[in-house]
Amino acid sequence: MESQSSKILIAASLLAFPPDRPHQYSSWYSQSRWDELASLFTETHHQLFSLPSRPLLLVALSAGLSALKTPSCHSKHASSTANASSTTTSVCPICSTELNELARKLPYAHHTKSYVENDPVVLPNGRVYGRDRLLEYCKKIGLEDGVIKDPTTSEIWKQTEIRKVYIS
Repeated sequence: MESQSSKILIAASLLAFPPDRPHQYSSWYSQSRWDELASLFTETHHQLFSLPSRPLLLVALSAGLSALKTPSCHSKHASSTANASSTTTSVCPICSTELNELARKLPYAHHTKSYVENDPVVLPNGRVYGRDRLLEYCKKIGLEDGVIKDPTTSEIWKQTEIRKVYIS
């Protein structure tokens, strides 16, 4: 590792050796050296003014997205905004195309309180919905009695295939 005084001597000798002639200090004129100086300038500027290395907007946005992110975000099923056959609309910022990639590497939110609909039932694909809300949805889209359609995946089953969920 070079000492500070030897670097100063080399920098001073660059005044005598122009960049267009080959000499022992040619590496100090290379593009990689300019990139290193630019990086050093930016790092020193941030330290001098006590600025974080990451933009504050990105830090705040990441915190907000992490608070909203749930395991259903980034699931194998496309969001309803991308699914033309879905009758529901998603307002989830995590599932939006604009913020999806940014939120992909963020941790899930820690929710300590669970909100479960009345009379929950589980469909054969493992998704849980409130029975009344599911039946109302199926009636609204015009399905015949005894047939259930998953609002998220659009899969269809007989009503006898759904099971009641008991929360313990």
